[in-house]
Amino acid sequence: MIIDVHVHLTMSGFTRGKFLKANAAMAAYLYNRIHGTNISPDEHIASLKERVDPDGTQLLAIMDQAGVNKSVIFGVDWAYGRTGEPRISNKEQNRIHANLANKHPDRFIALAALDPRRPDALELAKEFIEDWNMTGFKLHPCAGFFPDDKAFYPFYKMCSDWKVPILFHSGGLEGNWVTAQPGHIATVAEHFPDIKVIMGHAGMESWQSAAAAAAFLPNVYLDISIIGQWRYCRNPEKFYRWLRDLIDEVGPWKVLFASDRPLPVSWISDVDWVKAVNEPQTDIPFSREELDIIMGRAAAAVFETSDQ
Repeated sequence: MIIDVHVHLTMSGFTRGKFLKANAAMAAYLYNRIHGTNISPDEHIASLKERVDPDGTQLLAIMDQAGVNKSVIFGVDWAYGRTGEPRISNKEQNRIHANLANKHPDRFIALAALDPRRPDALELAKEFIEDWNMTGFKLHPCAGFFPDDKAFYPFYKMCSDWKVPILFHSGGLEGNWVTAQPGHIATVAEHFPDIKVIMGHAGMESWQSAAAAAAFLPNVYLDISIIGQWRYCRNPEKFYRWLRDLIDEVGPWKVLFASDRPLPVSWISDVDWVKAVNEPQTDIPFSREELDIIMGRAAAAVFETSDQ
């Protein structure tokens, strides 16, 4: 069983053009660092059109090709804090994710993207979980909020009562880096021990802080997207040493395979990323049991889905 815990659907109308342009320079820079090329931000934006997947058909085909059994899918709620609502509103985007997961329950697990500053956040949360059958939430602090703001504790209390997981973007790359630092997320996990808290990207530049939180808090987990592909593409052996150290620090049950597709697909394909982690080409030792846990068994436990 292979579960990718960090996947974004790619559909027209999900993101405003000005947001794409604002992030294109960063995306093109990262691509050029990996491949030694010199593509422009406009060329990066043009490449996104090839990834538009209106009904998830392309994603399912890619999952089959890579051997991924299930993907955890969700959007990003930039609208309230930064960009304004795109053509397809955040609520409607969540509905699309929910519908796809309900249509393919054996292939998709849907989290609801939500900015907890929204005035109707509690009402929306209730609708997403109780009416739409969504599994948990994706919060993106880089939209401009500190996750440990006590104003959000009523929302976390609801999540705790439901016992649903929350995946937080952690570390830099987008927007306000300070708000997404692992310490703020760890505070939420400490105050709400019944919530399984996943730090997306394992804190990236702050991965050591994220690892410390996962080592000491029983309800904190790390997904290895972005930081993993970046390290692997730059130097595979250093990536395997980092992964070995991470497992030794937090244990395999706290480490979750993830891709954050579609962005890292321009660095390394889904097929090659699955193979890189699941079939490590290195003398650094990884047991088959550890790899099976990372690739899917740990995620199955977090999201309470079958790993058979």
